[in-house]
Amino acid sequence: MPRILFLLLAFCGLMVACNKGVDTPANTETVTPVVGGTTSPYKDTVSVTLGTVTLTYSKTSACYPSNEIFAFTATASGLPSGATYNWDFGDGHTSTGINVKNIYETTGSYTVICTIKNSAGAVLSATTVNVKAWGQQVTPHAVFSSQIYDVNYVNNMAFTSQSSVQRGTLTNYFWDWGDGTTTSTANAYTPHNFPQVPNDVVYPVKLVATANSGCKDTAVVSVPVAAVYAPSGGFDAVSYDVCSNEYFIFTPNVTGIPSGCVFTWDFADASGTATGNPVKHYFTYQNNYDIKMTVTYKGNIIYKTNKSIRAQGQNVRPVALFIKNVKSEDATSVTWAFYSQANIPHGYFTGYRWEFSNGTIDDNLNNYIEQTYTKTTTSQTQSVRFIVTGNSGCKDTANGTFVIPSL
Repeated sequence: MPRILFLLLAFCGLMVACNKGVDTPANTETVTPVVGGTTSPYKDTVSVTLGTVTLTYSKTSACYPSNEIFAFTATASGLPSGATYNWDFGDGHTSTGINVKNIYETTGSYTVICTIKNSAGAVLSATTVNVKAWGQQVTPHAVFSSQIYDVNYVNNMAFTSQSSVQRGTLTNYFWDWGDGTTTSTANAYTPHNFPQVPNDVVYPVKLVATANSGCKDTAVVSVPVAAVYAPSGGFDAVSYDVCSNEYFIFTPNVTGIPSGCVFTWDFADASGTATGNPVKHYFTYQNNYDIKMTVTYKGNIIYKTNKSIRAQGQNVRPVALFIKNVKSEDATSVTWAFYSQANIPHGYFTGYRWEFSNGTIDDNLNNYIEQTYTKTTTSQTQSVRFIVTGNSGCKDTANGTFVIPSL
């Protein structure tokens, strides 16, 4: 007798499969073919009466673990002794008896004929009844796989049913995601976004595949979904030692992230990236830099942010230098001239300030200045202070003296 094997494979990615059992043969009477297998209760009883003959049939479920088996009964009155009941089930199978059974292999509508004959073989009556059979192996095998769209969005997944049915068609896929939501669809491909929660969760995802026979099969797979975080915040950028050897300290101030995160920095100065919390960095040149911070956890990016900063760079301290000479002199006065020789490696000057001991101050960014003094009976020693300021705000000072001769 054929044994019907139903195998349920349920996997997510590479998941463990589980097997259904094999039907146990059971034979109670001789038919063509032999009727056997696990059965459910007989239901859907139908009776047809023609004259004195009544044909009654019912059937078991076509869905695993049952086999669809039709049971037929004929009753008649006024028959002679030795009358026989001869059945033609419309599928090439026949049987004899008052109570008979038949298994239809394939889906279809069949005309069943019960012919009653006397002991000499003469036909006494022929009664027909039409039956609708689903046939055998009409229960689907539920199978599905899952994958992540993007490793940076681990809660957004795609599910694909590879379910099949040996005879018939699949008409519906019902998904229970294990997160309190469900989806019913006729499409084998179904995306699903699991809740964003800050901890790893394993969801018991269940697929119920339904065939056109109404038979169903279920696959349940534990689908792990990594934590999804909701970070916010940015980072602090603090400059130190601008006028000597400027450097920045970058410190994250992000909330809503797990411990163990890695902070990667792009300083936008072609120096490459660095990791750390906090992290120290020197900029070579004065410029505005768009600093990008990327937060990763277990290899996945969970947050990005950026901030523009102004760096002064290196060698931005100005050097205050000047030269002086007597421009002109007569019997009663003398004029001194002062020339700036200041320089700045990186940057530009934003201020020149000349301070003289006679109280004169000039801060009009003049790199040349003259001072005229009146001679007295004794010589005088005067002083000058030259203060320069760079665009970094850094300053330098140069001091000097000069003599006003006597009359």
